[in-house]
Amino acid sequence: MIPRSERRPAPSTLLAAAAAFAALTPLAILAIDRPIARLIAAYEPSPLWARGVAILEWAIGYPLHPLTLSFALVAATLAMMAVPRWRTHAHVAIFLAGTHMFSRFLTGQLKDLTGRLRPSEWIARGGDDTFFRDGAAFPSGHVTLFAGLALPIAILWPRARPVLAIPVFAAAARIAVNAHFVSDTLAGAALVALVAWAVGVGVRPLTAPR
Repeated sequence: MIPRSERRPAPSTLLAAAAAFAALTPLAILAIDRPIARLIAAYEPSPLWARGVAILEWAIGYPLHPLTLSFALVAATLAMMAVPRWRTHAHVAIFLAGTHMFSRFLTGQLKDLTGRLRPSEWIARGGDDTFFRDGAAFPSGHVTLFAGLALPIAILWPRARPVLAIPVFAAAARIAVNAHFVSDTLAGAALVALVAWAVGVGVRPLTAPR
C-alpha cells in the first residue's frame, strides 16, 4: 500500500456539498415535498422509471441480495490486501467499500429513527403529515445505494464523473413514482457526501502529486 503520507484525502468540497444538500432538505420538506407529491399522484408514471431502476439494481446484483455489492466490495478489498502486487491499491478499495457500506448502514439507522412515510403512503393516509413511526422513506435508500458507489468512483477517477448521472436518475425515478419525497433524495445525497468526506479523511485515497 502507498504510504499514508504520500496520499491525499477526498476533496474538502464534499463537506460543502453535504452542507448544501443538508440545508436544502428542510427547505424541501417545508416548501415543495407536499405539492410535488400531490401533483405526481394525479398522473400515471411512465413505466420507464421503474424499468430503469430495475436495470440499475440488476447491474449491482441487488435483486439477488440487498448486500451483494457490499459483499463484492469487501471481497475485493480483502483480495487487494492479501495479494502483494495488488496491495499498493488497497486504499482505493477501502475507500470504495467504506463509503458505500457506511452510507447504507447509516441510511438504515436514519430510516428507523425518522419513520417517514413514502409519498404514496402519506397520500393514502390523508396527507396530514410526512413523518410517522411506521414508515421507511427518509433518506432515500436508492440514492445512497447508487451514490455510495458512484461518488467515490468519480473522486478516484475524475474522467468517470458521468457515473454521477446514475444516482441522479435514481433520485428522479423514485420521486416520479411517488416512492420518495424530494427531501428524501436530498438527504441521501447529503449523507453520502458526508460519509465520503469522512472516510476520505481516514483512508486518504488519492495519490499525492509528485
